Amino acid sequence: MEKSILRRAIRKIKRILARNRFPHLIKYIPKGNVNAVHISAFSNGNAGDTLLPVVLRDLFNQTIGVKKWHGKHVHKLFRMKDALLCNRNDLVVIGGGGLFLADTAPNDVSGWQWNCSIDMLHKIEKPLVAFAIGYNRFRGQADFKPIFTEHLNAFVEKAVFVGIRNHGSIECLKKYLHTKELQDKLVYQPCMTTLISKIYPSLTDFSHKEDFIAFNCAFDRQDLRSLNDTCLRSISKVALELSRITNIKYYSHTSTDKLVLPYFDELGIKYELIELKKVDQIVKCYAKPKLVIGMRGHSQMIPFGCNTPILSIVSHDKMQWFMDDIHHPEWGIDVKDPDFESKLLESAKAIYANTQSVMDQLKEEQNRLYHTTIQNMKEIKRKIGK
Repeated sequence: MEKSILRRAIRKIKRILARNRFPHLIKYIPKGNVNAVHISAFSNGNAGDTLLPVVLRDLFNQTIGVKKWHGKHVHKLFRMKDALLCNRNDLVVIGGGGLFLADTAPNDVSGWQWNCSIDMLHKIEKPLVAFAIGYNRFRGQADFKPIFTEHLNAFVEKAVFVGIRNHGSIECLKKYLHTKELQDKLVYQPCMTTLISKIYPSLTDFSHKEDFIAFNCAFDRQDLRSLNDTCLRSISKVALELSRITNIKYYSHTSTDKLVLPYFDELGIKYELIELKKVDQIVKCYAKPKLVIGMRGHSQMIPFGCNTPILSIVSHDKMQWFMDDIHHPEWGIDVKDPDFESKLLESAKAIYANTQSVMDQLKEEQNRLYHTTIQNMKEIKRKIGK
């Protein structure tokens, strides 16, 4: 009997430890005394959501100093016990990622990915920080349910800081907010993955690039991305032409990303498939190419953060919003452009041939994003009184 009780106790302890064990890029050494709750889509089946919570926590530790983190998955129903956990800590951080999206984890309590009712939102007594969140609604996608507008207004009013990851998202979200006071609370905060070489300067050699080009495509909501057969064949033809001048690798963030590969195979393209799963692997892989041609948001933000040249296949507005924010709209080619294939190929060749020049331009923009972030972190620190 005693052994049975002991075994149950050990299993319970292991479950508690597992909930608070996070993947890491570097050894986590607390630099302050803040205790925080982190609400995020932890490893939601793709490489971006695997990496971004890790980078967020390290950024907060470096700038504010977090002694201990407690994790809560954004999709799990937020209950009274979760509010009590928040209130036992000093700070609640939600983000980053494209959480303002209705259909990834549908619910009737908020209308977006955070499964927290307005009533439970009001139970949180400690400072709430929204950090690097994006408006991820697809082109042609149905609008949010009415509860979204009500919840967003309550959420923005409640939060002490509302950091939105691109200006395009800010403009879209303003349309749902009832007052200018709430609209003015939306602050530009780029995704922390765009700052990887700043946050982890010694993690790997961000300046040395190997002679290959990496591709990535995304197939979630394929119809809304306008990824028809013609578009996929165009991408494959570009890959074939580029394979004549350099090596090709394909970076898969999740299993469905590989749906373009039969088109590659049909053309006889020689490529190496890399499935991105672990946080250190993700960063080191994105630090290597001379160019990444990608369709996922984080297939562009992560390499940008690693000082790697990028070229976006724009099948979602967020991709062009990022290019606009870094003052290089020409680094995005829209799938709806009638000259999509030729523009993608010529842009890829031009960037590939001028790697160092593009890296210099990229780092200049990264310095600006880092400055914005440091100023925001100072403001957060001031507002939480630490």
